[in-house]
Amino acid sequence: MDRIYIRAANRILKTLEPLEFERLKQVQSRLEDFNSKCSDAIKNSRGFYVAVDRHLLLAADKIKTKIGRDIYDFTQQLQALKDFLNSDDIKLPHLGDIGTSLQQLVLEFGEANIDLKAKTISVTTESITLEGVVLGSFEIKLFIDRIAKLYDDRPYKIIALEPNPSGSDSDVTHPHVSHEQLCEGDGHMPIRKALRQGRICDFFVIIQQILSTYNPGSPYVSLDNWEGTSCYDCGYSVSGDECYYCDFCNYDFCSDCSTYCRICDATVCLGCSYGCPYCGKAVCKNCTAVCTECEKVLCTDCITEEGICQYCQDLREEKKNEEQEKTPTEPKAIPVIQSDSVGETRVSA
Repeated sequence: MDRIYIRAANRILKTLEPLEFERLKQVQSRLEDFNSKCSDAIKNSRGFYVAVDRHLLLAADKIKTKIGRDIYDFTQQLQALKDFLNSDDIKLPHLGDIGTSLQQLVLEFGEANIDLKAKTISVTTESITLEGVVLGSFEIKLFIDRIAKLYDDRPYKIIALEPNPSGSDSDVTHPHVSHEQLCEGDGHMPIRKALRQGRICDFFVIIQQILSTYNPGSPYVSLDNWEGTSCYDCGYSVSGDECYYCDFCNYDFCSDCSTYCRICDATVCLGCSYGCPYCGKAVCKNCTAVCTECEKVLCTDCITEEGICQYCQDLREEKKNEEQEKTPTEPKAIPVIQSDSVGETRVSA
């Protein structure tokens, strides 16, 4: 066996050793949950005995219902604990087994890149085509040091070497790969079990099988919409940055078939927008109102606080002014002017 395989196998083995402690911690956590359910069942059982002895029948019935739930939870918890212990009983692999698995990579993929300085192992898949969509080849890169975080993180990346990303999201290079992270689906447990057992070649094969399979039930972007999102109005395919969602009809539109409300800034398609006949602004349906007098539909900016449009408001003012002009005015009172001799007495000569 070549020296590089032995050195890489030794690093992988040292990375796997802390996982044994993490596995035991998970067992401990599940045991604590199980013991908690047992304690609840014992506590309620004691309460039931006391209620029966004291002839507290209503209380006994209520506690009996709780005990029924306890038994159901206890059964579920017990089965979950059994499944975990049976599935996670994995021993540390031997150094030679890891080295042999590394050698198998060349037989399986034709070539494997083991970079001890960067602490990575990578292989390249053949060009992948799914339902007529050519996605190109991918590099599967395993980070040896990150295997120690297997329970909390994915210690590998999926890198598109000939990217043909989705038209609606450039970070999606495969229906099940986004930001170089794989949606593992049913492969979650097999992937981790292969790494835990040091079956490095099997790990890469499982990843390749997932990349070569399309699951229409859980893609980041479906293959039907791979080239982009179609505008509901004109049918033109647009990317995510150029796609506008109308909140009123719930469809996607391109920039030419959409606009925005000049009052609330909501994005609307041309069909759901409304041009105010008074000011000409394009608005959404929520920013329109009906004039209570002429019954025209206008934007809310063109409706006064009294619920009428400005045109009807002006008519009101004109009518009011005309009525005031037609109303007769009362004559003004003429003031009485007294002569200078008022109050004087005529005297005979």
